[in-house]
Amino acid sequence: MPAKVTIRNSAKPGYAVYKLAEGESRQKGGVVFDGLMFAWVFALSVRSVAVALPPARPGSWWRALAGGLVLVAPIWFASSIAPNNTWWIQPSASGEADPRYPSPASEPVLAAQQRLLDEALSGLDDERPGATDLYFLGFAGDAREDVFRKDVLAAQKVMDERWGTAGRSVALINNPRTLLEAPAATVTNLREALNEIGATIDTEQDVVMVYLASHGDKRHVLDVTLPPLELAPLTAPALKGLLDASGIKWRIVVVSACYSGGFVDVLKDDYTLVLTASSAGRASFGCGHRSDATFFGEALFQHGLAESESMLGAFDVARARVAEREKAGGFKPPSDPQIYVGPAMADKLKELDRGNAALRNGRSV
Repeated sequence: MPAKVTIRNSAKPGYAVYKLAEGESRQKGGVVFDGLMFAWVFALSVRSVAVALPPARPGSWWRALAGGLVLVAPIWFASSIAPNNTWWIQPSASGEADPRYPSPASEPVLAAQQRLLDEALSGLDDERPGATDLYFLGFAGDAREDVFRKDVLAAQKVMDERWGTAGRSVALINNPRTLLEAPAATVTNLREALNEIGATIDTEQDVVMVYLASHGDKRHVLDVTLPPLELAPLTAPALKGLLDASGIKWRIVVVSACYSGGFVDVLKDDYTLVLTASSAGRASFGCGHRSDATFFGEALFQHGLAESESMLGAFDVARARVAEREKAGGFKPPSDPQIYVGPAMADKLKELDRGNAALRNGRSV
C-alpha cells in the first residue's frame, strides 16, 4: 500500500486568498492610474492643438480632437513596439533568475546538475603510465555576466586542442544558459572535481591546471553567484585547502579577476605555478556583457598558450598584450599581471613544454 502523503500549508487561514485579492487590487489600481494619466495627456494634447489652430474657425474643436489623438497615438502603441521599462530604476546587479531560462532553484535543474557533474567527472580519461599528462579544470564563477562562461569555454578549447587536455578537461559554469548542459561552478562542485581528478592522475607525475574567472574584490575573494541561489564565495585559503585535500601535487592556478594577485602568497609553494590577471591592489579589465573574454583570459589562452610552445613564454605574451590593450583603451592604472613559479615546478614546466612541442609536431607524447 503506498504511503500517504500529506501536504501542509503553514500559512494562516485565508492568507493565500488575501494575498491574491491584494495583488488583484494593486493591478486594478495601476490600470486606473494609467488610464487617468493617459486621459490627462490626451486633454493636454487637444488643448495644445486647439491653441495652435487659427481661432474662430468652424470645426476647430473637431480638428483639435483629431490632432490630440494623433499626438497621443505613439503613447498608446509604444509598449508593443519598444521597451517601456522604467529608466529611473537601475536593474539589480545580483538580480533574479533570468526569466528566459529555467530557474537554478527549480527541480529539473537541481536534478540535472548532479547528473551533469557525474557525467563530466566519470568521462575523464585515465592518466597514461610514464607520461606527464595535463588536466584542465575551468571555473566560471559569476552568472551575472556572460563573459565568464565564454572565457572559460574558450580557454578549455585552447587547452584541449593545443595542450592535449582533450578528454582530461572539465568546465564548471555559472550561467543561466548552461543550467541543463554543464555542472555549476560552486565550491562544492569544485571540491568534488578536484578530488576526482586527484584520484585519477598519477600525483607524482601529472599536472593539473585550474582556471578561475570571475569578479574579485580587495579582500581577494572571488564571486560565486547563480541567482537566486545563495552560494559561498571562493577565497584563496579555501582554494588552497581544496587543492591540498585532493592530493594534487603539481598545480597551475590561473586567476582572472580584479585584485587576483592576492592569491599568489597563499597558493605559492615549490610545486605550483600561479598566474593572475592583476596585482593584489589592482583591478583587471575586460568584464561586461559585451565582452567575449576578460583581457587576461583572452591574452593568456587565445594568444599566449595558443601560439607559444612554452607555458612561461605564454605568460610573457599575455602580459605584453594586456598592457597594449590597456594603453590603447586608456585603462588606468595598469592591471599588472603577476606570476609565481615554484622551484620544482620550473623543471616540471619543461616537461610540459616538450610534450606540447611533440604534440604539435604530430609525435606521440
